[in-house]
Amino acid sequence: MDYLEEIKKKYPDIVAFKEDDDNWENLGFSAMKNENYNEAQEFFEKLCLSQPKHHAGYEGLAYVHYKKHNQVKALWFMDKAISLVKEFLKDNSIDIEVVEEMKNNMVNIQNKDNLLEWWK
Repeated sequence: MDYLEEIKKKYPDIVAFKEDDDNWENLGFSAMKNENYNEAQEFFEKLCLSQPKHHAGYEGLAYVHYKKHNQVKALWFMDKAISLVKEFLKDNSIDIEVVEEMKNNMVNIQNKDNLLEWWK
């Protein structure tokens, strides 16, 4: 299942790389911190569409779906996030520790363990 198709139907007006999305990641994690998972989901979904080659929206959605007890979607989005973040390693624009933390959280999602909730 390609969950992005569902999101595209929800927000047909979002254009990749053309949105004023500078604060959507922060707003999404702020909503996560306040346990407002529906609001966080909206920001991260829009971020996925506006920045499809960046991991932040996908990673955020993985955490949202985990918190909403949808392990299948959480794993799908985290897998996508990890695939994207690895590209940033090639030019050293991200630290390996970020990738390792994401991988650890993927294992935690698989095992239904507690996440490393760094956004709190």
